[in-house]
Amino acid sequence: MKKKRSSRFDDEFFDDDLDGEFGDDFDHDDQFTPDHDDADDDHPQPRRLKSWTDRLIADCARELRGPKVLVILTHGTTLASALREVRPDLSFTFFTPEHFFFRTLQQFHGEEANSGASSSEPTKPKLICEADLPAGEFDDVMFATSSGDSSDVAQEMFQAVHQRLRSGGKFFASTNNPKDRWVQSQLKTLFAKVDVRKFKHGVVCVADRTAPLKKVRGFRARFDYRLGDRIVTCETRPGVFSHRRLDGGARALIKSLSLITEAGESPKKIIEMGCGCGSVSVAAAISFPDSQVLSIDSDARALDCTQQTARLNSVTSIETLLLSDGVVPSPGTWDLVLGNPPYYSDFRIAELFLQAGRRGLKPGGRIHIVTKPTEWQGARMNQLFVGLETHKFGDYVVFVARQR
Repeated sequence: MKKKRSSRFDDEFFDDDLDGEFGDDFDHDDQFTPDHDDADDDHPQPRRLKSWTDRLIADCARELRGPKVLVILTHGTTLASALREVRPDLSFTFFTPEHFFFRTLQQFHGEEANSGASSSEPTKPKLICEADLPAGEFDDVMFATSSGDSSDVAQEMFQAVHQRLRSGGKFFASTNNPKDRWVQSQLKTLFAKVDVRKFKHGVVCVADRTAPLKKVRGFRARFDYRLGDRIVTCETRPGVFSHRRLDGGARALIKSLSLITEAGESPKKIIEMGCGCGSVSVAAAISFPDSQVLSIDSDARALDCTQQTARLNSVTSIETLLLSDGVVPSPGTWDLVLGNPPYYSDFRIAELFLQAGRRGLKPGGRIHIVTKPTEWQGARMNQLFVGLETHKFGDYVVFVARQR
């Protein structure tokens, strides 16, 4: 549940025209045009995909040698079905750190997945939602990137891919930026051989792993902040909110904890929605040492950071939960819900946070939500809760209300 993305390019979204044939506008040679006469009859063509970066990856499926193929999904899951249709002979592992995408994978592939595939059943897919790529060696790896992706996340993922490929394995990476130079340059620093294929709507890079990396780069970072007379250390990694620094909204939410102390209250059961690196969860656990804190996020990488942040500060009262539907455990029993929702998606995620609070809080329980755009947030909280208060901390507002 991230607030914003850092971009290595100007955000570029293609308005795909699906009326024409898939590949009509491709400039590359015919082997990448699905309707060409020389297509391998043993391998059907991929279904039409809305995303150009997915289309480019799907059209590489005929080149996969397998049998073990890792597919990294960070923008959606329709590519999974397309690849399985084209290459039902291969054993796919679909990886995503996002629980929302994982739920979708389970919906469409779950009956077959993770069911103990054997050598006689090589085509059953494995579905993985974790912080890091699965261990083990893969024959091929596929990764459809987007021009708006975080450069740090992409670099970390590229390096991890190199470490998971067997010697002689191939990495297929696409981008929807037809003028791309960045993906190409990054892969050329890791792989000895990179084939660059340019199209009107994007670029595909095919890299061969020939030798281990001489140097493995670390991408994690730590920052400190002061909580009373104590210094709190947080661990972050690319793609996790907030990376390398304490976000102003998180700082305001931490400061709002003093309102609870001033009211003479000491919550025993606390939820933080969208915990990110765990800075707020750890502050709540330290401020209320007798409490139980549940840190929730839809990003497995965020929970990894929260767990590490808790360990760095010797906090043992925090549990983490990977969740993307807002359905919190033990409804109606929580004393305090904290949230720093993102501003994008027309407040859909903010609404998810509020509904989690409405279902999770016990009567009279408190909810603290921090925001900059206040009109929608204030109006909606006034509808769902009682006793709405507004507290300004720097450039941010923390709305405080209670369960009816």
